[in-house]
Amino acid sequence: MSALSPKYLCPHCQKASRLPEPIPKEGKFQLTCAHCKEKVILNFIDYRFEILQVVPKEPEVLDESQSFQTFKIPTTPLPKPSSIKDQTQSKSKPIWERKVVFEREPEERRFKPKPLKQRLVSGSRKSPSFSYWKLLFTVTSVCLFLFILGFSYFVAGVLATKKEVPLYLESLSKNIPTKILDRNGQMVSEIFQKRTSTLRLQDYPEDMISILLNIEDQKFFFHGGIDYSAILRAFFKNIINLSYKQGASTITQQLARIILDDRRKSLNRKWREAQLAFALESVLTKEQILETYMNHVYLGHGAFGFGEGIKFYFQKNPMELSKEEMVLLASLPSAPNKYSPLKNPEDSYTRVRAILQMFRNRGIYPNLDREKFVSFYHNLSTRSPNETVFGSRQDMAPYVTEHVRGILSSLEGDKNIYESGGYTVETTLDRGAQELIGPIVREYLAKTRKSGKIQKKRIRLKPESPLDLAFRQKMEEVSILNELVWNTDSLDSEKDTSVVQAAIVGIQPNTGQVLFIHGGEEFNSQNQFNRATQMRRQTGSSIKAVLYASAIDAGVIQSGTRILDAPLYYRGGGGKEWAPENLGGNFDGEISLRTALVKSKNTAAVQVAERLGSAGIERYFTKYFFPNDNEKKARYRGDLSLALGTLEISPLEMASAFTGFVNQGTVKRPYLIQRIKNAKGVVLYEAGGSDEFKLKLPPERQVIRPDTAEVMISLLRDSGKASGVRNGGYAGDLIGKTGTTNDYKDAWFVGARPDLALAVWIGYDNPKFGMGPSGLGGAVAAPLWGEIVSSIDKKNIIPKIQFSQPVYAKPYKICALTGKQAGPNCPAANEFYLSDYPPEGICTEDHKATHTENKDLMKGLY
Repeated sequence: MSALSPKYLCPHCQKASRLPEPIPKEGKFQLTCAHCKEKVILNFIDYRFEILQVVPKEPEVLDESQSFQTFKIPTTPLPKPSSIKDQTQSKSKPIWERKVVFEREPEERRFKPKPLKQRLVSGSRKSPSFSYWKLLFTVTSVCLFLFILGFSYFVAGVLATKKEVPLYLESLSKNIPTKILDRNGQMVSEIFQKRTSTLRLQDYPEDMISILLNIEDQKFFFHGGIDYSAILRAFFKNIINLSYKQGASTITQQLARIILDDRRKSLNRKWREAQLAFALESVLTKEQILETYMNHVYLGHGAFGFGEGIKFYFQKNPMELSKEEMVLLASLPSAPNKYSPLKNPEDSYTRVRAILQMFRNRGIYPNLDREKFVSFYHNLSTRSPNETVFGSRQDMAPYVTEHVRGILSSLEGDKNIYESGGYTVETTLDRGAQELIGPIVREYLAKTRKSGKIQKKRIRLKPESPLDLAFRQKMEEVSILNELVWNTDSLDSEKDTSVVQAAIVGIQPNTGQVLFIHGGEEFNSQNQFNRATQMRRQTGSSIKAVLYASAIDAGVIQSGTRILDAPLYYRGGGGKEWAPENLGGNFDGEISLRTALVKSKNTAAVQVAERLGSAGIERYFTKYFFPNDNEKKARYRGDLSLALGTLEISPLEMASAFTGFVNQGTVKRPYLIQRIKNAKGVVLYEAGGSDEFKLKLPPERQVIRPDTAEVMISLLRDSGKASGVRNGGYAGDLIGKTGTTNDYKDAWFVGARPDLALAVWIGYDNPKFGMGPSGLGGAVAAPLWGEIVSSIDKKNIIPKIQFSQPVYAKPYKICALTGKQAGPNCPAANEFYLSDYPPEGICTEDHKATHTENKDLMKGLY
């Protein structure tokens, strides 16, 4: 029995061979010598072995007593392991359970054990080619494993991306233009930082879609997101040309690239792009993918989507395009800047000719005219290469746009309304009327300034002394001293560059809907203040319509009331005397209420206010303008000067007040926005739920009785006709009242018909400047009112409604001299009275001569 050793000495060749490890504890085993290939049988007992038999070259038959089972576990039970190591060895099957054949060791003998996976086959020598097959198998197995691993990872990414597709699609809605529509759904304005198309697939011509698919993705409706044949074709073509000559991205992949907004040339981007392409194909229909792509692909010059590209390049609707125009547009997605017909017409034409050649090869669209393409490039050559969609921004109502922008910002809080985008704002505007206002206002103000009716005059509180005048003239000669020393508030009369402004607002009386708004002379970056809604100015005599209506409604005066037009003196606080003055300083003695209103007598207005009393004035002005207590405390002032228009009211509030006269005494709160929807169609805002212009008014209020409104229509008809609207070309029926403030700072005309209430204000923003002696409401504001309404009527933009006959007020014949019911000898006049306030008895005076008051009624009007 040999000692414990990893080697044994071959009895055939007397050379040492190593025993396989681990050395078995016991049993009989046949081993082959690594040198001479002869065999011996070893008997192992307690890890030691002895040579039991030398097997001759020719195998001999052994006795049954010496037989053994090759490569089998001995039948005798093994003793129970006495240590942890033994337990471990007993549980694992040793390699010795099978026949082991050792290969010849290399000449350098090393004792490093061979891998357990290596199997030695008895009695045979391995062929030299076996290692190559093994290497091939190993490489194939590794590649297959890596492929399965990568494919699994890719599929997992697709499934994860699939859940994110709705968020990706939502992100595309960012920067979509916000559309502002008029009452008929026509575009009035739009708000955007990035211009993206929002058309439906059916809005595009079929030929447009067909041409695009033939150029970009011929197999779009047949692949699942990636066109593998196109990838191989592009790969070999690029290899042959040793450069990038052809791409293989499908429309789905292009849409994925648009969504990811990643232009880096990297494998990671391509990987994510492919995952998103498969996810899009699994979530969306082919039509939805195509529509989304056509609305968001970039076509150059700031135009995203074919809808915007069509408008930018050809100023047409999609259905108006020719096939040649469709080809030119479809040539842009692959490289919009390189193939821009404005920037690079030669490259663009080269691309178009390649497309035409491709079409001929496929036998499609054979009748495309090359001469038309030449004419396209000729027409586009007149435009600037740097032109963008921002220069063609549609905005017929810029002051409305700014108002809408403010409303959207208040609705969305911290959200960027440009990034959110895609809002649809339905308004009450009438596009036909709105687009007339801006040009009319600009031309009218320019013409009026040129004619001298409007002259910029500085209002001086007191005359300059000769010393002040000389000093000012001297200082004006030295501009640097003007800047360093002189008080600019007293010197900027001739240096001020501000221009006269105008505010226009038209309201539909029976609904309160704003039909059109213009807030200045011309909207620009330096002139965005909306004077129609945000400005408050003294109203002058235009407020007398509200004052007279309040007094008639309260029963303190009637339409036939006689008033003394004479100098009046009132003692105010501190002992100061106040005397209202008529324009021109004329006094006509006793006159009718109608005459007082037509001639805008200040003395008569103060007397009417005095009869109504401070409590009555407060009550009616509260109903008209200040239902909110806080607003009233901040703005209302209850002295008699209120009768002359010293309260500051906005043009919107004045137009709204006049709606009550043609709406049976009811005033609806004005509003402009009907509804706001976000990009998903969710309604964010609806009219009626909020006070849009922050007027702090209820949705509806009854300010005067219906019969009072009818009486006021009768009185204000004469006032409107005598106002100066005829000078603007208007010859129709109306009610209205002019207004002029001190020093001609403000010129007003507020008029109404059953279909329209319109307020016009003209003046300078700086109250230190007036418009000169000709800057009267009747000379400046009323003609503009007439020009606007006559233009609207000529185009039949707003359906005209005639005044109806009074239903609630009662007609009476009254004596034109006494205001009582006319007697047999009285000069009679027809007037309307409230049902419960008839004339004061019958006139019993004997009038021998006809009074000439009516003949002189229109003299001295402005």
